[in-house]
Amino acid sequence: MIGALLRVMVLGLVRDRGAFAMAFVLPPLIFVIFAAIFSGISGDEMRLKVAVVDEVGSSRTETLVTAIGREPALRLHLPAVTDGPGLRDAVLAGTADVGLIIRGPLTGAADRPPILIIADAGRAMAGPILSGHVQRLIARDLPGVSMHRFVPAVEELTGGLSPRQSAALNAGIEALDEAGGTDDAGTALVLVEALEGRGGGATVSYYAGAVAAMFLLFSAMQGAATLIEERNSGIVDRLAVGPAGTDVIVIAKFFFLTLQGLVQVSLIFLVAWLAYGVDVPDRFWPWLATTLLAAAAASGLALIMAAACATKQQANTISSFLVLVASAIGGSMVPRFMMPPWLQEIGWLTPNAWAIEAYHGALWRGETLRQLLPSFWPLALAAVIGLLAALFVSRYRLRLG
Repeated sequence: MIGALLRVMVLGLVRDRGAFAMAFVLPPLIFVIFAAIFSGISGDEMRLKVAVVDEVGSSRTETLVTAIGREPALRLHLPAVTDGPGLRDAVLAGTADVGLIIRGPLTGAADRPPILIIADAGRAMAGPILSGHVQRLIARDLPGVSMHRFVPAVEELTGGLSPRQSAALNAGIEALDEAGGTDDAGTALVLVEALEGRGGGATVSYYAGAVAAMFLLFSAMQGAATLIEERNSGIVDRLAVGPAGTDVIVIAKFFFLTLQGLVQVSLIFLVAWLAYGVDVPDRFWPWLATTLLAAAAASGLALIMAAACATKQQANTISSFLVLVASAIGGSMVPRFMMPPWLQEIGWLTPNAWAIEAYHGALWRGETLRQLLPSFWPLALAAVIGLLAALFVSRYRLRLG
């Protein structure tokens, strides 16, 4: 008897494709995504995009820039920036993960580190990571740099070197540079500076947007699933005899889910404002536009999912699958700059990535509505396509019925 019941349960699981995917496809898929992310952090797949400004233009600094371009764990920002303000703008705008300014000779005594690394406070980890790579590249390709920087201290301790000794020392250092080496370049070469945005709490503002994007999808998917109940109970059929047909219930559901999302996100950012100082009131209109578009995109995508599914159980299973995958690759669980480049590109196919980018731009970078348009139009497009597709599928199902 037990064996027969087990056989029935196994057949039921195999025939329920949604449950089968949740049980046996989603876990390894999520593992692959996180394995790609976290293996990339410790290996060469992370590939920080580095904006470089060489204000010196010497042979040594050119060698360093070339080494950065050839390093598998790094990639140069293209097109190249030409000055410090442009580099800071690129880092703050997120087009570059981190910036590097060579502002003085790498050799000789100096009152400040010759290499300045600029990192957004929202991606503060990128600064120390690049600093470690730069010091390693200098030690490997320019080992004489650290020797040159120690010469003034040696001269001070020994009372000075003779011209002959200085010439011999310089020749030896030049030969060391040509041969390469593994000496420690020294942390005095590099200074890391974190850029502050216009809003409070870079990490908090990022994760407020990330959590909002994820739960907008979850709540919209759950709310849209009631469309299936209304269809199965005959409510849609009764409304279909009216002049608007099934369109009226789909459009009403779209507006309801969008308003529900607005209230939901408002509660998240209310806590972010009161408890963590994220300046939502000062950036109210960009925040409101972002929230409405993100909620509309989630509602449109949820409605097409609900219109296409036959049962509420099927809709709940598929929606959970889609939301978890979209959240994992879209940046709601792990910041996208920590992902390999190929996974970052895939992430742009999710509404999470565009919503997070818009929230970060509105609240942290202080961008205007016009500056946020590149993040707005994909969300608006997802909302329109989802709504139109849901209307079409609902009409099609009515004709079949």
